[in-house]
Amino acid sequence: MLRQSSAIVCILICGSLSALANPLVDEIRFGDTQSEESHGLKVDSGEIIDGALGTSARQLLPPQKEHWRGGRMTFRMQVDPDKPNYFTVKFWGSDTTGEHSRLMLFLEGKQIGQRHLGEVDSLDISEDRARFLGRFFYKTLPLPEHMTRGQTSLELAIEAQGPVWGYGYNFEKFQQPMTKPSRGIYRAYLHTDPYLEPGTDETQGDPVIDFPIRREPGEEVLQEVQDRVNHTIDKMLKSANAEPIEGVRFLAYACFVPWSKAYRNKAALNKIVRSIDDYAQKFEEKPEIVEEEWFGAGPIADAVRLLAKPVQIYLDHKIEGTETVRRQAWAKLFAHSRDWHVKNRRSYTNQTMIVDLGIYRCNRALAVVDPSSAWPEDRAIRILHEAVGIEPWSGSLDERGRSSWRLGRRFMQLTEKGLTKELGYVGSYGEIVAGIVQAMYESSRPTPTADGDPKLKAQLVKMARARTVFRYPAADDDGYQSMRVETIVGWRDWHYPGPIAYGPMPTDDGDPLDVAIATGDPYLIGCCQQMIEDNQYFVALQQLNQRRGFNVLTSLSRAPGNYERITNYPQQPGRLPMSRGRPDFVYADPEIGVLAVKHGDDILYASLYWRARYAINFLARVHQLSPAIERDATVNIGTMFTDSGLFYKVPDQTNEPFNKRYEKSYKDAGMHLGMAGQLQPIARVPSIFQDYKPGDENIHAGMGEFYVMYYGPYCVAMNCSQSRTFTLDLPAPFRGSKNLVDHEIEQGPKRQVKPGETVVLYRER
Repeated sequence: MLRQSSAIVCILICGSLSALANPLVDEIRFGDTQSEESHGLKVDSGEIIDGALGTSARQLLPPQKEHWRGGRMTFRMQVDPDKPNYFTVKFWGSDTTGEHSRLMLFLEGKQIGQRHLGEVDSLDISEDRARFLGRFFYKTLPLPEHMTRGQTSLELAIEAQGPVWGYGYNFEKFQQPMTKPSRGIYRAYLHTDPYLEPGTDETQGDPVIDFPIRREPGEEVLQEVQDRVNHTIDKMLKSANAEPIEGVRFLAYACFVPWSKAYRNKAALNKIVRSIDDYAQKFEEKPEIVEEEWFGAGPIADAVRLLAKPVQIYLDHKIEGTETVRRQAWAKLFAHSRDWHVKNRRSYTNQTMIVDLGIYRCNRALAVVDPSSAWPEDRAIRILHEAVGIEPWSGSLDERGRSSWRLGRRFMQLTEKGLTKELGYVGSYGEIVAGIVQAMYESSRPTPTADGDPKLKAQLVKMARARTVFRYPAADDDGYQSMRVETIVGWRDWHYPGPIAYGPMPTDDGDPLDVAIATGDPYLIGCCQQMIEDNQYFVALQQLNQRRGFNVLTSLSRAPGNYERITNYPQQPGRLPMSRGRPDFVYADPEIGVLAVKHGDDILYASLYWRARYAINFLARVHQLSPAIERDATVNIGTMFTDSGLFYKVPDQTNEPFNKRYEKSYKDAGMHLGMAGQLQPIARVPSIFQDYKPGDENIHAGMGEFYVMYYGPYCVAMNCSQSRTFTLDLPAPFRGSKNLVDHEIEQGPKRQVKPGETVVLYRER
């Protein structure tokens, strides 16, 4: 049966009444003596500061002795005893802290939200770059309804805490000390409508439509790149030591770059062969070295693919100092790496791409050194087709060579529109086009200059185009015009704002022009031309040139040639869709519940399927940008789903929902989760998951079939089902509103929403 939560009824009522009733329940102005005293404010290690635009704010300070817990302030606010309550804090968007610290919210001593990648975020995650230059932004969190129901006032607290490094391998690395003051905290609001409308008495920054264009750096960066690449090659060729596997790959690519010192250089080829020999001997002593990294022997296998003809003269000689013939040693290495990793594929999209690329590369190397051991190309390329969503993902092979199909026989790693599934929309982790997918296409080339697999090329274009929707206009770190990656509604993101990108995001594995050059796609070329017009290409290249590692050197070696080719293209009309002055549009991907809307200068991103790893949580994450205000909110929404009859009991984990690591350290500090013990319903999980039990992460357990969200002037209904039609009941304020998808006027009171359809109504105010 289909089940709808009680929350949907409440939200529909609140949405219909918000235009008639004042949703603001209480407000505290920090730094205002009268307001602070009336709310019983108590501060431990904090101070009043002169804030932006002549207003005051509170700042929480780091501890006097090194520790991860900083200043804290407690205060009492009124709440609505009958409706869902939201807590919003006002921050100045130009404030930076210089470290990745947190502000955590507490209600009656219980922590609201989780510290890292929870379904409810930290109250603030700061950066060393401006969030929303010259204007204020508002962060909204929902308060647990079971804690506010029947209450009229409650004690809240805001505590500053040190940076979190998500990859920390012990508590000290993960939870780092707080060393710098928090961001300024201006006001806090308690309200019943998820969309906070600041009062007309509040001072705001000037609306910003455009930022100035950078004037520097310029083409001199290309010479800096060439100098670094050649300096590194000089050092490598002078050294008697074997190179690491990524260094081998870099040197192999450099052999094809006319301006590099490795170009047609016999010494470079000798160095590559000796380094592969060294790795093959290490593998012989310790075979698990190819199992310790996701990519296995893939990087050196790629070098062998590139240098297939010139290495032939080396293959039938013995490795120096041994009786082992090189061809046999290399073949054993590549076969083991391929065969072990195909039995240990990973299910998250970016992870399976990394593993599967290594598998394919090792097979390509086997085709060079021992063709009899190589799979047929159609079998090998299928691995890559599965990884990028061209064919269903078959999972790992068992000992008898059978596919596990552990996610079902129809699971695709990408949506039909070209976005990754991890589990919902991801920002930075989804930016794998310029690195991994581009590398897949390059690795499929029969020769370095031939065309690669046409299906991979088409999918590469689709993915790159889909990602361009998730770039929005913003200032760069120096206050100049740029486009940033949308990360606030990303499942695996915790850096706000996101990095700068136009086409594919520049990474250690990819120059931002790579994909446009490789595919020749006119729209992607236009996006790259926009990046050059904004003079953001050279600063991106300069920043890449400051990064360490051989992967980035491989990318940099392509940059001068890429730039020369892109400047020779005629001007293309395509520009990023969220850019100022571009037409209005709605982009929806119901397969992962993500939405992007441009309506004039108003931009809205939303993840309606939001970090629901284990059960239906009735939450969405929203990011709205206007010229004057930025809003970042986690809100209650209506969700309909097929009920399994099972429930997930929210554990008392204050750090991460998916990992109990370090939880004892936070418990020892007295941290407990406000939502602990609450039951969340589980949607029906397909029978393919025979061993499923409540608490297992599963994309089906937490994803709804029909979502309804009211947020300010927006009414959003998304049908994620492939076969069911749902009815949207329209509250009076939205009757007569325009549907931004098809520009039709919805008169109401009901609207049928077909399978896969999204409705976005906009109510003029």
